[in-house]
Amino acid sequence: MSRIDLHRQTYEYEKASNQKMLAMIESVPETSRRDARFQQAVTLAGHLAACRENWLDYMDSDGLHQAAWFDKSCDLATLALRFADLEAGWTGYLARLTEDQMLSNFEFSVEGAGTYSLPTEGQIVQLFGHASYHRGQIALLVDQLGGKTVDTDYIFWLVPESAD
Repeated sequence: MSRIDLHRQTYEYEKASNQKMLAMIESVPETSRRDARFQQAVTLAGHLAACRENWLDYMDSDGLHQAAWFDKSCDLATLALRFADLEAGWTGYLARLTEDQMLSNFEFSVEGAGTYSLPTEGQIVQLFGHASYHRGQIALLVDQLGGKTVDTDYIFWLVPESAD
């Protein structure tokens, strides 16, 4: 398997994990949704969406359509469609990304802060790790709020029968 194919496969795992993460948040009982930890979980899920949206905008577009990195009033009702849209964008980007492009740097500008250059593959890997980190935080919050947590470890996605 090529390196780019590995990243494409890993993104399929991330998409499945995103659906599990949203289901975990949805499982929080209504009586616990007034707790500040519920909004924290929703905000973290929104942050994951913003990261994927913003980095795709930097890596595959003009970087002019940036979402707020942390929207503390993020609404759970908006997240399913938001993830569907960004996942379609990332799947398309990874499908057309060549090995040479993946091994090169991309440049982006931040208003008032200058222009930066990052390795494309490095940013792809960073996003996978970043998502796992925050999904773990979300799972802890959901557990504390009485919701149902689901294991999103890669191995359980890759080899489903290993979860038995």
